[in-house]
Formats: sequence, structure tokens, C-alpha cells
Amino acid sequence: MKILAIHVGHNSTVAAMEDGEIKGALSQEKLDNKKNSADFPVDAIRSLCRELGWRADEIDKVLIASLEVFPAICYDYLFGSTPETQTSLSIAELIKRAEKGIAGRLAPKAFDRLRTIRANQLKEMGVEELQVNLKKAGLEQKSIEHIEHHTCHARAAFHSFCSTPSKKDALIFTLDGSGDGLCATVSIARADGGWERLAETPMRSSLGGIYSNTTRFLGMKILEHEYKVMGLAPYAKSYYLKTYEKIFKPVIDLDPHNPLSFSSNVDTTKFYDYLVENAVGERFDNIAAALQHLTEDLCIRWIKSGIEKTGLRDIFVGGGVFMNVKLNQRIKDLEEVDTVCFMPSCGDESNPIGACYDYAARSGHPTKPLKDLFLGIGYSREDFVDYIEKTRLSEKYKIQEFDEIEVKIAQLLASKNVVARFHGRCEWGARSLGNRAILAHPSYMESFYTVNDLIKSRDFWMPFAPSILEEHASLYLQNYNPEKSEAPYMICTYQATEEGVAQLRAAIHQGDHTLRPQVVKKQVNPDYYRLIHEFHGLTGVGAVLNTSFNLHGYPLVATPEQAIMTFENSGLQYLALGTFLISKS
Repeated sequence: MKILAIHVGHNSTVAAMEDGEIKGALSQEKLDNKKNSADFPVDAIRSLCRELGWRADEIDKVLIASLEVFPAICYDYLFGSTPETQTSLSIAELIKRAEKGIAGRLAPKAFDRLRTIRANQLKEMGVEELQVNLKKAGLEQKSIEHIEHHTCHARAAFHSFCSTPSKKDALIFTLDGSGDGLCATVSIARADGGWERLAETPMRSSLGGIYSNTTRFLGMKILEHEYKVMGLAPYAKSYYLKTYEKIFKPVIDLDPHNPLSFSSNVDTTKFYDYLVENAVGERFDNIAAALQHLTEDLCIRWIKSGIEKTGLRDIFVGGGVFMNVKLNQRIKDLEEVDTVCFMPSCGDESNPIGACYDYAARSGHPTKPLKDLFLGIGYSREDFVDYIEKTRLSEKYKIQEFDEIEVKIAQLLASKNVVARFHGRCEWGARSLGNRAILAHPSYMESFYTVNDLIKSRDFWMPFAPSILEEHASLYLQNYNPEKSEAPYMICTYQATEEGVAQLRAAIHQGDHTLRPQVVKKQVNPDYYRLIHEFHGLTGVGAVLNTSFNLHGYPLVATPEQAIMTFENSGLQYLALGTFLISKS
């Protein structure tokens, strides 16, 4: 049975399943080159089906990874410079301005009713727009089913790692900004396939909403730059706790009547306004650290409450808040946790995967966990030859082909060169895992500055990450225990060992010496493993610096055209396009 699942909205994405196995997943941003693209993923659907050899008439079921669907205009604010949360619709702007004035104080319930009316209108527009877009994709005649947002998050988190039926019961936490009216859930996945939701939190008490609106308040992009706030937090001094006590602690806590849910004293959908009224004048680094402290403290107590209530110590987490790798480190290190699995790239782009798993599980079909995240589109040697000839690249650059391109890349890296690598199918999600990557020697800070200044243009406090050979993980990572939590997806930080600090200096956080590793197994990505193995033979270092192959503000590249555009508009000197090495000199 062939199933296609679609996430509509921020970072729109499509996933494909056949006989209980995820065969592919691709975000629209990888095709239109707009980071976090909210356009309906027509291009992604067509490209993924072409990659898999699927025809539209072969698809048995289409799933929409949400109960509510909104029109594209609702996501305009994500791509503009305004810090406001409303859409570009003039009626929404007028309502928001009026609510802040005398009318809002005199008749607050009237504005609640207006918002409800407007939300219902937008949902109707969303349904109409969805039908038009499904027709564009040739899917209008298919059987369509909507799957609830947090069910998708939970199913993705669990089934991506576990076959069903599974070996034992597990506890699943989801946490994000909002989706279908909720921001958090706690569920149990039974070994026999049963599924029970224990608790849920409405979106007005959203810890994720607090984090995103604080990101906006600090002058950064919502749903994109939260990682910058997290990366800034370790640089603050201890007096950030005063900011925490004053600004954040009074706002939200666990519900005293049910500690598996959250309760907020402030409607978190309006948290930006709360910050304007209460946080102006606070140091920006203190705000970042106070917010991170709130997130870690509250989530750790929430997870402990779930374990205490259920007695289950094997946990799975999903939803955008768990993109916070420092939070995940705290969870991983909990004594109460026996095992933990973090859904990689666990924002809404994971929900089509969860929708597929949910439908399969409810239909009584066994499901298979993800083998890897190389779920996108790939290119053959013939494709590269055609592209090089068509674009006449050899007239502009030196091009050589190597039977053992991994050996050549390792030699260049060992000589302190920076190399972009384009190989195989592209990664699904937010992380570079070697197939669309910029690689460098991790032992020298010159690598950090070269990549940052000439290519990435990232904020100075943001670290890069290492790809580490499996057999060297314990050498570089403190308390690495793959039986408790594996680390293949750069979704959790570790403290670096002394050896890690020495050998991976350019790939760790300079403020606290943590690192966000990708532990590379030979059986998962043999070509990338061999590259790092060759590098180790030349240098004695069992890891390379890895950052995503893209320009600042653009998504991870997916096509040869995007790769060359990035190569030509950066200080990159070398690009390995399949077995071809392209160099500027």
C-alpha cells in the first residue's frame, strides 16, 4: 500500500510510506530554495514521487498532517521583517490594534469572539486552498484523511525508532508552539499496539510559544532562530537568574492539578506583548539564559512527573521544542530515564512521517523504524555529467573525477582545506549528515573562522558540529552510552572530553565546551564513514567538522543547481559533486 502524507504550512513537507516503511521525505524548501517555505509542496511531491518511481495513480491514500489547514497568507509574517504575530490581512491588524486600546480593556470577550470568527473564516479559506493545491498535484481524486497534529508528533517520535508490535510499553512527550489547539501531550505506546493519551495542554499555555516570541523580541526570526538564543545562553553570567525570577518564572508552571500538563498565568499567544511591557531594558544575554533555564527546568520536572505517574522509564520525544539540544542533554542525563529517543528534526516537518505511521498502526499494519534520514532526492553520475556539460562548468573551473573521491576529500581536509560534499540522496530535515555538507579539519580554529567568515556568515557565538566515527565516540563524548541514547542525528549535546576539546576545538561550543555530535556508523553511510576513516588515518583525528551546505538564510542544498549557486557565491574553493571534484584554482 502506497501512502503519501503532507504537512501544509511552515516548512511544508511530504512523506511517502509503502508497506509500513518510510521510503522518502522531502520539504518544499529543498526545491524552491526558500528556507522554511510555507508554499504547498507540489514540487516536493513531484520530485519525491519521481525519485521513488511512483505514479499518482498508484497512490492509495493521502494524509494531511493536521486537522486544521490555513491559507498561505497566514504564514506571510514568517518571511517578513515585522515582529508582529498577525498575518498580513488588514482585518487582523485592525483587530489587534483595537484590542490593545480602550476597546480591548472595556470588552475583552468581544475580541475573543472576533478572533474565533476570523479563525473560522481562515480555516474555510484553507480548506478551499487545499483542494486547489491537491488538484495541482494530481491528487484530487484520492481518499483524503486528516491526522491530528500532536498525534503526528507522537507517532513520528515512537515509530521512527520502534517496530510494531514493540518489546515494551513506552512514554511519549510532545511539545511545540501550537498545533490543532494544543502545545503539549503525554501518551503511552503499549507493546501490543495500544495507544493512550494521558494529558494535553492548550496552546494558551505554550512553552514553545514563549520561546518563539522571546526569539522575536530579541530581534530574530520566529521558528528559525531559536537555536541562536539557545547558543547565546551559555555566555550569560549567573545574574541572569534575576531576569528569570522577574520575567519568566511567574508566567508558566506545571498544572498543580495535573503535573503532566502546563498552566500559564499569561496567554502565551500574546507573550510578545508581555515582553514589551515587562522586559525592555533587560540584557539580551540574560534574557536568553533565563529563557533557556525556564525551558530546561520546566521540561525536566514535566518528564519526571510522567515517569513517576506511569512507572515507564523508556521515553520518546517529538515536537519543535525538542530541537533544543541543550534541553535534550538534560533529559539524556536523567537518572530516572532508562532509554530516550529524540525524533530528529522534530519540528512540523516530521509530522508527515508521523501521519504515515499513525495510519498504518491504526490499520493494523506492522511498521518499520527509519533506517536513516537520507530520504530525499539523489543524482546519478550521468546526471552530473549532463549538468557539467550543459552548464559548461569546465570553462570556469578545474574539474577532475576520482574513483575514490572520499580519499581525495580526506586529503584536502587533512591539508586544512574546506570542502563541500554533494553525494547520494539528500538528508531530510534540518541537519547536515554528510551528504549535503561543508567539511573541514576540526582541530584548528582557522577552520571555524574560514567556514564562518567566507561561507556561512553565522553569529560568532554559534558552534559548528562534528561527525565522529562510531568507534571514537567515547574518546570525545563524556558519558557516551548508546544503550541509553544513540547520537546519529545531531539532536543532543554532550560535554566534550579533554581529548574532544583538544582535537575538535573548531567543532565545539566555545562557551561551555559542549558538542552536538553525529556518530557515524559504517552500515548507515559507508561512503561518509570511509571519508572520515581516511581522514583519521592521515591526522589521527576520528572526526570532521560538519556544517550544512548552504548560504546563510537559505535551506540545505538539494540540487546541483543549488550546490553551484552556493559554491559561486561563497569563499568555497572545493566542491565534490558525486565523484567529480570542482575547484576554483
